[in-house]
Amino acid sequence: MKKKLRKEALTKRTEMPAEERAEKSRRITEHILQSEVYQKAKSVFSFVSMGTEAETRDILKQAWKDGKIVAVPKTKQGREMVFLKIESLADVKEGRFGVMEPVTQEERIPKAGDLFLVPGALFDRNKNRIGYGGGFYDTYFEKYQGYRKVGVAFSEQISETAIPMEETDIPLDDIVTENGWEE
Repeated sequence: MKKKLRKEALTKRTEMPAEERAEKSRRITEHILQSEVYQKAKSVFSFVSMGTEAETRDILKQAWKDGKIVAVPKTKQGREMVFLKIESLADVKEGRFGVMEPVTQEERIPKAGDLFLVPGALFDRNKNRIGYGGGFYDTYFEKYQGYRKVGVAFSEQISETAIPMEETDIPLDDIVTENGWEE
């Protein structure tokens, strides 16, 4: 069931015109940067967007301007993932699964007050998500807790019906779309 839902959600996102995706990404960025959670965060943990995902690069650039620490994920074997500090987008290159990963070495662990931006294929109103099928984020969330996990998505990626969850799935704290922070 999850595979089917993931495929449908990704198809819908891919079919969105590039100009519409860019405008919605701009609005998502605005909502995040204007939020209290971003303003108070000392560190921003984020994915580097790729393909048809909501764009995160402007968030990262602003975080550096604001003096925040920025960390992005690097995957390892066995559903393991670490977040490494980067100081510019020159510190990332294409890695496993075509994902932009850091070439740096300084690991960062999220803590209370940090903002943690999460990608996904589909989200529901209960803050559950269907990712891309690797289980990396849920494994990471199980290992490290206590920070604000925020899904970043277009409104088309929000399901009005609950998505099926497994025991290992960990819900997010918030979701931000072009319409703002989801209730």
